Amino acid sequence: ESTAAKSPNGELDIKLAEESGIKLFHDIRASPVNSDIAVIVISAVADEARRSLNGTAVGIVDWLEKPVDSGRLHAALAKIVAGRNEQRPKILHVEDDEGVLAVMSAGLGSDVSIISAKTLQEARRAVAKRHFDLVILDIALPDGSGLDLLADLPLETGVIVFSAAEPDQKLGDRVQAMMTKTRASEIDVAKLVRTMLASSR
Repeated sequence: ESTAAKSPNGELDIKLAEESGIKLFHDIRASPVNSDIAVIVISAVADEARRSLNGTAVGIVDWLEKPVDSGRLHAALAKIVAGRNEQRPKILHVEDDEGVLAVMSAGLGSDVSIISAKTLQEARRAVAKRHFDLVILDIALPDGSGLDLLADLPLETGVIVFSAAEPDQKLGDRVQAMMTKTRASEIDVAKLVRTMLASSR
């Protein structure tokens, strides 16, 4: 039925003109490059294919019958994208200056997932909801000192203090780096973040 074995999105037609889609699926899984690629099966015989693959259908996001339900296809693709986003390192940037937030976000790029918090309370709510790999922390916030957030962070969470204010206390091992805004730029911090994330993997 199809002359395209696999699309860039990982959609697989089980009834192929040249070879079995099931064999192609097993070949994809056997490849070191594609062993974890997400697959959406689109076929007029999806139920039959599901039975054929039995317990070997690892990594198939959904099985879609022809004609394809576009809503269900979009939902399956959204699931794949969400899964990829979850694999990106998560960074909390605690900063009340919109300009600094924007430049830092641009400097870090799309390889990381960045959540911003403009107040200490927002930062505490964010930390209570999810785990962050790293926190970039301003000290002078509208509702208190960013350093008060340190008590809420797990020990494995890396911390970079990036602030115009100098800390009035020794931060010890809890903070991996202290950079002042008068001597370092957002791009300098972004480079340090990438180095820290690479060394933690």
